[in-house]
Amino acid sequence: MKGMKIEEFLTKANEYGKLDRSKYYRVLRGEDEFDRSEILTISKTLDLSDNEMLDIFFKQEVS
Repeated sequence: MKGMKIEEFLTKANEYGKLDRSKYYRVLRGEDEFDRSEILTISKTLDLSDNEMLDIFFKQEVS
């Protein structure tokens, strides 16, 4: 996360939108997925380009 600690990231993310700590950890454990608004919040927080956002969140799995 570009050198940020998780708590710093979540605090900064909530300046751009809403990102719940418990939801963040559920996604990391594979129990949930980010919704559209959370993806946009994360993208703004990390200053991701549109291409970076698409590569990270919408990359198609090839089998």
